[in-house]
Amino acid sequence: MSEIQERLIGTLPVDTSQLDWRPYVYLLPAFVMVAIFLAYPLVDTFLLSFQEVVTLGGETRWVGLDNYVAVLTDPLFWVAAKNTLIFSVGMIIVPLVLGLGLAMVINRGIEGRSFLRSLIFVPVVVPIVVAGIVFSWLLSPNGLVNWILTTVGIIEEPARFLNSVSLSLPSVMLMVVWKRTGYYMVILLAGLQGLPDDVYEAAKIMGKSRWAMFRHITLPLLKPAILITLVLGIIDTVRAFAHVYVMTGGGPSNSSEILSTHFYQVAFGYFNFGKGAAYGFILFGMALVFSVIAIKLSGGTEI
Repeated sequence: MSEIQERLIGTLPVDTSQLDWRPYVYLLPAFVMVAIFLAYPLVDTFLLSFQEVVTLGGETRWVGLDNYVAVLTDPLFWVAAKNTLIFSVGMIIVPLVLGLGLAMVINRGIEGRSFLRSLIFVPVVVPIVVAGIVFSWLLSPNGLVNWILTTVGIIEEPARFLNSVSLSLPSVMLMVVWKRTGYYMVILLAGLQGLPDDVYEAAKIMGKSRWAMFRHITLPLLKPAILITLVLGIIDTVRAFAHVYVMTGGGPSNSSEILSTHFYQVAFGYFNFGKGAAYGFILFGMALVFSVIAIKLSGGTEI
């Protein structure tokens, strides 16, 4: 066994005097920035979740798990959780299906695909606040959507989409689908363009139909790209805020309240920072659990 192999497996001591410390010195500023702006706030917030802020001046007292119990026993938490689950359909499932369909159409080499790809991707670069304001205008009683529906004769009088208990959340989901479809399409299109052509040629020689090739070749080979969109969608769903806050504010009657908007209301509306910190870590845990479940269900595909 060579000396290098012995050092790698740990049978010989490493002479630290011969190590080149310059790379670690170069990385030190990055480590310091991460510690100051990520690690310290994370640890401080975690400790805050076990405390109650007595005064706005920062005086606290230790309450243990009371904040977590208060969150989980709050009826509005479960209302927001149910709405978030419904909201995830517009945040993940619908844009994923539409994005996959558009990616497959563009990947076939249709004429003007570069322009079409850019056109579909435009909503992604529109700020979420701007998109929310535009859709709030479009869906208002005097907006374009109501004008079209009343002109065509589908409805007799303007509908109050954003002030309806049954329509407020679907209205927000419509904006989310418009904004995220192009994002998923780009990810899936990159995955499609990396698939080997010889596999499809062999399938054509064997007389396989397009549906059979899609089911048995495209979907399995596209699994890493689909998994990426699922994980990103889960994370974005849990931390989504401006989507709902700009358009409905969580109303009416909490019909469009999702976890992040209720978390904001608890922490910064009621100034219950301890409960808000616990809420934040519950959201973090949910995103982590659902992401792991998505990875496990996909067969543990590496991304």
